[in-house]
Amino acid sequence: MIPKTISTAFLSSSETRWLAPAAARLCRHFDAHLVGVHGLGPLLPMGGDLVSDPVILPEMLEWQSQEAEAIRETFEAALKAEDIAGEFRSPADDGDAREDFLIDGCRSADVILSAHIPRQGGRANDIRLQEQLIRQAGRPVVVMDEALPLPGPAQHLLIGVSCTRESMRAAHDALYLAAGGARIDLLSVSSSQFERRASRDLREDLASALDRRGYNVTVLEASAPTGEIGKELMRVALERGADLVAVGAFGHSKLFDFVIGAVTSMLLETISVPVLFAK
Repeated sequence: MIPKTISTAFLSSSETRWLAPAAARLCRHFDAHLVGVHGLGPLLPMGGDLVSDPVILPEMLEWQSQEAEAIRETFEAALKAEDIAGEFRSPADDGDAREDFLIDGCRSADVILSAHIPRQGGRANDIRLQEQLIRQAGRPVVVMDEALPLPGPAQHLLIGVSCTRESMRAAHDALYLAAGGARIDLLSVSSSQFERRASRDLREDLASALDRRGYNVTVLEASAPTGEIGKELMRVALERGADLVAVGAFGHSKLFDFVIGAVTSMLLETISVPVLFAK
């Protein structure tokens, strides 16, 4: 399984400066086509009708245009530097919905790349948009931090295993980015004895399936309270030296996310290595 089309969702020119080159390097390793997607930011209300002020509105539109052009130039420079094929997409109509354009523009790719957005200090609109991308795109989304992007095919993966559809999608989607014969750790983090028993047989079946594909598989098990599962996954990934983590995303309702704290949200907050989210 080799990705031949990779999309990158750009939310700002500042993140594009490192994300575009990182995405281009990854595409060069896979000989993949790179699609860069950027939607214009919404015109946020400013003190009532200020957003339609004849002086302020043109300035805001000009800023948006400059931001889009800066992202395009950085993206095209990254394509040229790595000598790969690609294309840049941005809305032709300023009225296009940023969320819909980004998600639709990424949907045909094998894998989507996105930059880590700090939960403390990150723009609320960007945080929400990234979560919607994971929820709605229908493709695996790899979230990376500037300090540690994914440089090429993953040599060592950690896959979070649970008895959910999303978890199994993550396990198989991760193979797009796995090197041949890669080490794969299958980790189940359980908050109860019942969950531990339920995931054990599934984990063994998955280990056998991956072994038949030639991967070097290790089966792991850990315990943690429900609200700490994300931290435990990341702790084990760092301890084991994994260069990619793969998990199912938003497997519970939004109410569950809000009340208890979803694994997805915690991982998005504490990313230390690239994480592939599959929904």
